[in-house]
Amino acid sequence: MFNSQMPPLEDLPTSRQLLRSTLIAIVVAFVVLIAAVLPAEYGVDPTGIGSLLGLKNMGDIKVGLGQESTTQAAATSGSEVSITSQAPPVAVASSKLEEQKKNASNNDVIEHTLAPGEAVEYKLEMKQGAKAQYKWTATNGKLNHDTHGDGYKGSKQFVSYKKGRMVTSDEGELEAAFDGHHGWFWRNRDKQSVSVKLETSGDYIALKRAM
Repeated sequence: MFNSQMPPLEDLPTSRQLLRSTLIAIVVAFVVLIAAVLPAEYGVDPTGIGSLLGLKNMGDIKVGLGQESTTQAAATSGSEVSITSQAPPVAVASSKLEEQKKNASNNDVIEHTLAPGEAVEYKLEMKQGAKAQYKWTATNGKLNHDTHGDGYKGSKQFVSYKKGRMVTSDEGELEAAFDGHHGWFWRNRDKQSVSVKLETSGDYIALKRAM
């Protein structure tokens, strides 16, 4: 048998007290949603508290990256041929770029300044199996990048070599998985303009701006 006694009725919360506690919990949850969750996840800051706490900037970055992923997926949707798993990996950064450029059939250097939110894409036209060395460097900030390849129009070929978020530089060797255009997409998610310098050398037909 249990000897514990039921608490007196006057010690139990009344229906009014329970209702008040429930309403307070709902109001607190709503305030947290408006002041913290919306700025941090969606970049929406109706109260301005998110900006003060740095949460809105976090949300803007998340939304921007999500839009980039959606745009990239839409550009390649419907592709029946995908050889991502077969793609040769981008080589680890090489310190011999200058030596290789001396013996390469092509050498190019381009520089481009991206305003906040702006994107640009440069690609090498290459034959399958051709190799090119590259090095790019961001100045005054960091860039999101996607190194990938597309086959000629109508081929429905696509390959992803490497991706990165808020990166200052990258270098290595690019080996074309198929005939077509292979190169780099950059987007500036910083608050200031960022310049990118790209140096390429190797066995390719031409370096062109794609967008």
